[in-house]
Amino acid sequence: MSGHVELRHLRAFVAVAEELHFSRAAKRLNVVQQSLSAQIRQLEDELGVRLFRRTTRSVELSDAGRVLLPHARSILGAVATACEQTRRASSGEAGRLAISYTPTVAAETLPRLVGELHARHPDVALQMCEMWQAESVDAVNSGRFDVGLARCPVVVGDVECMVLREEALGVVLGARHPLAARVRVPLAHLALTTLTIWPRELSPGFYDQVVGFFRAHGFVGRIQEFEYLSSGVFHSDPAAREEIARTRAFSIAFETQFDPMPDGFVWRAVDPAPLIPVHLFWRRSAGPVTRNFLALALEVAGREGWVANATPRSAVGGPR
Repeated sequence: MSGHVELRHLRAFVAVAEELHFSRAAKRLNVVQQSLSAQIRQLEDELGVRLFRRTTRSVELSDAGRVLLPHARSILGAVATACEQTRRASSGEAGRLAISYTPTVAAETLPRLVGELHARHPDVALQMCEMWQAESVDAVNSGRFDVGLARCPVVVGDVECMVLREEALGVVLGARHPLAARVRVPLAHLALTTLTIWPRELSPGFYDQVVGFFRAHGFVGRIQEFEYLSSGVFHSDPAAREEIARTRAFSIAFETQFDPMPDGFVWRAVDPAPLIPVHLFWRRSAGPVTRNFLALALEVAGREGWVANATPRSAVGGPR
């Protein structure tokens, strides 16, 4: 087949081959019969074969026509698929979305967003990777990932972010701690205890907000940074677990972060409770798939009552 065969020739051929009637095929294509006949002749002349056997009473496919028909259908189908996929990619309905997220959003916030994305845009392929806050910001800023979910990220460069929700931070105590029987623990009662938390280097914005809040409300105790840095954090840090179990220290967590809590430990609300935001961040040059996800995330946030009037903010090089 030479480069002069056009898609309109193949469409004309398939219509006549399936209808075996020029008048019906012309009506199906919404063209006049003379134009359809001319396109068939052009295709036959280009190929140097006769595709139909015509009589005054019938139209039949020739042997050459029967060979061409499945190829013509395949070509037209492939073109239609390519056009549809291109359109869907341009509108953000299909494509790839890479999301980096920090451990504390993995239990509730991220699954809600991902479930909505799967339901609304099933042709978007997801790649998700858990990272610490600083690494997540770098991954989005460098273009390795499209979107990041983290608490209080220190965003820089070509990055915008917005608050998606706020959650009250609570404390993790040993089950034998004198305050474990309380529904809500007064923060002042923990003022001299050791706080176990992940290193500031990994999540500087989150660390500063949490420690700053505790210090502002009278906490003067020692800070012990975790040594084992898995997503479970204190679950897998033997030194921190020992200190908490022996009631000499406490840790921090959100209510849905560890479900269930490991044996020997309890989660309790704290008073006053710091409200810690979850931020969504992305590059200003984000494509349509990312933009669709941002709109979807705002809808979910509004529907779930997470936060009102969320608006994007540009990077300023400090905690957001």
